[in-house]
Amino acid sequence: MSAEAVAQCAKLGVMVDIQPAWLWLDGETLSLQFGAPRLRYFQPLKSLFETGAIVGGGSDHMQRIGAMRSVNPYHPFLGMEITQTRLPRNMSEPLHTVEALTPLQALRMYTINNAKIMFLDDVTGSLEAGKLADLIVVDRDPLSTPASELRQTQVLRTYLGGKLVYEKK
Repeated sequence: MSAEAVAQCAKLGVMVDIQPAWLWLDGETLSLQFGAPRLRYFQPLKSLFETGAIVGGGSDHMQRIGAMRSVNPYHPFLGMEITQTRLPRNMSEPLHTVEALTPLQALRMYTINNAKIMFLDDVTGSLEAGKLADLIVVDRDPLSTPASELRQTQVLRTYLGGKLVYEKK
């Protein structure tokens, strides 16, 4: 992306689905190939949020079972971690921290913003009267947990439509 592309996303109402695990997995390789300056607008999350663009967090290449073992990890808390730290694996320095999200922005990216991208924000994505009550209970507060510890988050219970469908033993 570029500064111009970021500005156009909001202006045109483009919704962006970003795979934060890609920055975590391939940031080192991308830096070696292109150099850090050319990665300035690689996953420009903060810039997108600031323009008012809708940014959701996702994943792809989900081959193999396991949120951290798949080709592209689909662990949402790893995703939220990398959006805040911008620290790729095998690197000691983060990439363009000017694009790091706040904890609340990272949480919005994986909740209400994803619901908006799917055109389902009228029924899910936030806890409001009249919505489906799809939610998880986790072992820590993602808004106050240090970003570097977010991937350790454990889901204790999952509710769909207000009904308990999973409980950690």
